[in-house]
Amino acid sequence: MKRFLIFALMCLLLGSCGGPKTTSVADSKARVVGRTMTHDDGSVSFDWSGVYVDIRFRGSYLAIELSDTKRNYLNVWIDGEEQPKLTSEGEHTTLVLFDNPEAKGEHVVRIQKATEAEQGRITLHTITTDGRLLSTDELKRARHIEFYGDSLTCGYGTESNSGSDPFLPETENCRYTYAALTAERFDADYTLISHSGRGLVRNYGDTLQVSDPSLTMSARAFRLYDEDFTYDWDFEKSPYRPDAIVITLGTNDFSTMPRPAEEQYVAGYRALIERLREAWGAELPVLCVVHSPYAVECVKEMVASIPNTAMADISKDVYNDTTDLGASGHPNRYGQEKMARIVIEQFATLTGWE
Repeated sequence: MKRFLIFALMCLLLGSCGGPKTTSVADSKARVVGRTMTHDDGSVSFDWSGVYVDIRFRGSYLAIELSDTKRNYLNVWIDGEEQPKLTSEGEHTTLVLFDNPEAKGEHVVRIQKATEAEQGRITLHTITTDGRLLSTDELKRARHIEFYGDSLTCGYGTESNSGSDPFLPETENCRYTYAALTAERFDADYTLISHSGRGLVRNYGDTLQVSDPSLTMSARAFRLYDEDFTYDWDFEKSPYRPDAIVITLGTNDFSTMPRPAEEQYVAGYRALIERLREAWGAELPVLCVVHSPYAVECVKEMVASIPNTAMADISKDVYNDTTDLGASGHPNRYGQEKMARIVIEQFATLTGWE
């Protein structure tokens, strides 16, 4: 009896008896950062770019079961080292994230949705390990930044090396955006609320000066899912609260004719800032990043009249128009790095963060 109790205690401590164990994502101690929905069966769904999941475990094997409405790409890190991307597609697909009997021990694995919502919604069902799932509380950063934007924030073309390349989901990666780089610089958690081609008051290519408001980022910014208008995000029950906000919207508004009047654009911008501060906090610092030269002067005047806001101008002379461009003329990872330098400087001045 004594030997049995000792053996049982060792199994409990080491988590090594009885083979691999499967746990629902909601019960797994995993840390999911972003706008998500948890279902009754413990699965977790999301579609926004950049949502990431941290899993800490002790063992030599880790797998996750997921479903995807279309086909997404996932960034993967193991113990802080970036790995080749994985694809997410199909129903109840199992992805092996770690399998190394020679490296049994404590590990941290992060997966991140690299592609935007148009590529599909992911549902994470279960996590399986041959060891023990551990608390991820210590992985939470002291700061959190929420970014609102368009293709620049989604990472459209960041892994492309030519401005003449067509858009491909495999070359879209939010991991290389100015947003991710800014968050990393300040050791902050981050969320990306962004959709390619969408504007603040007018979407790319619209025949009207002002688009249907329900289709712009001014409306999407308050939703749980990007591509499903059914659910609003519950700001009061949000598992995260940003300490600062960055808005990069305007490129699509002014990209083609007919452009909105400056008064229409600024009115929409003011309304968005007001609503976000109502949701997240009245004193929240807001950095307005301007990529369109048509928006520079009006945004400069606007931030001068709104407390605790500032502008970062990335509208010209930021990146090389040959080597720093990716798909459809969007900045690739090298262009994004140069954008990030300007954003980081202005963000630090606004917030006082070191």
